[in-house]
Amino acid sequence: MSNGALFDLRPLRESAAFRRIFIARTISIFGIGMLMVGVPIQVYALTGSSPMVGLVSALEGGAAIGGMLLGGMLADRYNRTFLILFARTVSGLTFVGLAVNAGLSSPSVPAIIALTVVNGLIGSISIAALLAVVPTLVPKDQLVAVGALNVLSARAGAVLSPALGGLVIATFSVAWNYWVAAIGTAVTVTLLSGLPALNPPTADAGHDADAPAETVTGFLRRERVVGGVMIAGVVAMLGGGVLVLVPAFADARFEGNAVAIGVMYAAIALGAAAATVTSGWLGRSVRPGRVLLTALVLGFVVQALVGFTSVLALTVVLLVIVGVFGAVQEVLRYSLIQTHTPHTLLGRVNGLWSAQEVAGMSVGALVAGLFGGIFDAPDAVVWYSAAMAVLALLVTLVLRRLRGATVEPSAHPVTVE
Repeated sequence: MSNGALFDLRPLRESAAFRRIFIARTISIFGIGMLMVGVPIQVYALTGSSPMVGLVSALEGGAAIGGMLLGGMLADRYNRTFLILFARTVSGLTFVGLAVNAGLSSPSVPAIIALTVVNGLIGSISIAALLAVVPTLVPKDQLVAVGALNVLSARAGAVLSPALGGLVIATFSVAWNYWVAAIGTAVTVTLLSGLPALNPPTADAGHDADAPAETVTGFLRRERVVGGVMIAGVVAMLGGGVLVLVPAFADARFEGNAVAIGVMYAAIALGAAAATVTSGWLGRSVRPGRVLLTALVLGFVVQALVGFTSVLALTVVLLVIVGVFGAVQEVLRYSLIQTHTPHTLLGRVNGLWSAQEVAGMSVGALVAGLFGGIFDAPDAVVWYSAAMAVLALLVTLVLRRLRGATVEPSAHPVTVE
């Protein structure tokens, strides 16, 4: 077990293969963040159209969802190392294509769209394959720590990579933004090429012997813990759209102060980071499902309180707490899915989970926007969050198996060095 409440770093210390994947994934997150900055800036500069920027983002998001689902299926059928290396290589080539196109005297918007969609589709295949691989590299009792490390790298990337991309574009050009991302992708391919051949498990793989013929739908119906995690994840994503209301809330409470808006956006990420660096206690939780559901309800309750505040410092503190509860859920969702899913289904279940999170955030933003259209911003935050809290409470009452779920360490972990 981990020592104290701080980070459990055993996965990084004890598994060379996981270290390679973690470093490569972190670099990839920065590459994706730079793409998310570079493409909108370039498309708007070329077209002057915000709807076109939105269309490109929507197409990339749809491709990413499709790639996660496809990648999950492929990861349960083919060599996962090959899939990861193939997808990362293609992703790197799309960055090269974007860089070359950006260097032309008249960059092509259709080329940007095509390359972005291919990146979203193929890049997401590698994400699904990586998710399927990790539980085979570390013992089950370290998967909470893996989840915390993943959340921390994702949050750090979400905060720092857009800033890095903006700095590169402002200092050099959007083409150099893509070149930096391409170089980073080449580094990830080099790192991941050191992985052993990781074939999907077969019917002879011990405790997974009964799983190959089972569909994901059938598994989720039978395995109520994983099904419950998926449902709780949908509720969490539906309630994550509160960020859509931040600009209007700041306008109503803080006279539209740009600094206030930036601080509010950063507060949730800060809370998430704080939760992950003190996440050691989560690995010792006797009833992680109960902790997950409690964090789900309390997160929305605290989020509703934000609507009543008119002091920026208090607003920030509450949003930090919201970020803490969100990170606790994310870490526990990850560990519960990995520990309760047979290895023969890890690709498809993780692909479905990843696609669910991407789609859920989009739907959550839409729902929050609807509340914002009915109420003024502070009231919208209150009613939107309260509605999500009620839904979360109902889900908590219904998901009895998830409330009683445990994470039992594997007696014979599958490790690869």
